[in-house]
This record gives sequence, C-alpha cells and structure tokens, in this order.
Amino acid sequence: MATNDQADQGEQPAAGDPANGAGPRREQVEKARELGERWLGQLQVMIEEAGKTAGPVLRDVAAKAAELAAVAAENAGPVAHKAANVTEHVGDRLAARSKDLAADLRKAAEASRAQAAAGDAAEEPKSDDAPKA
Repeated sequence: MATNDQADQGEQPAAGDPANGAGPRREQVEKARELGERWLGQLQVMIEEAGKTAGPVLRDVAAKAAELAAVAAENAGPVAHKAANVTEHVGDRLAARSKDLAADLRKAAEASRAQAAAGDAAEEPKSDDAPKA
C-alpha cells in the first residue's frame, strides 16, 4: 500500500500551491461533468416531449384499432348467418343420408340373419337323416 499512498500524494496538489489545485486533469473532469449534466438535461427534455406527443398519438392508434374492430364485428355477423344457413342445409342432407344408410344396414343385417336361419334349417334335417351308429 505504500506505493499507492505515494501515487495518491503525487496527484494531490501541494498545500498552498494554487497552480496545482486547478490542474488540467481536474479541469477535464469538470468539463466532462458539465457536458454530461447538459446531455442529461437535454435527454430529459426529449423524454418529456416524447411523452407529451406520444399520448395523443397512442390515443389515435387505439381509436383506429377500435374502429377496425367495429367494422370486423359488423362484417362478421352476416358471414356467421350465412355459415349457419349452410350448416343447417348440410346438416339436413347428412341426417337424411345417415337415416338411409341406417335403414340399408338394418335390411342387410336382417337379410343376413334370415339367410343364416334358412341355412341352419336346411342343415338340421340332414343331420337327422344320417344313419345312427
């Protein structure tokens, strides 16, 4: 730490020496601080102005979005009615086809049962006519 203490002492102005108190490094630090403060002030003004102008712009954008949503809602109503009508007609046709298919399947099942019963009835007498051992 002795070397750091010596380095710090070398940078500090000597007591009673006014020329060393206003050295070039200290002036640079002061100028940089003033410049930074001025930039921060300008930035703060810019932020405040953006905030003032952004409010109305955002309200305009929100109003336009609301108008578009209203138009979409108005146009969606008739489209939804058309889709419902088409769905109704398609549903009716599908229901009729399903009923016809169910009737055809029942007839086929009944015919299959009748054929199986006729086949069983035809085979039974043959088994009775067979010679018994």
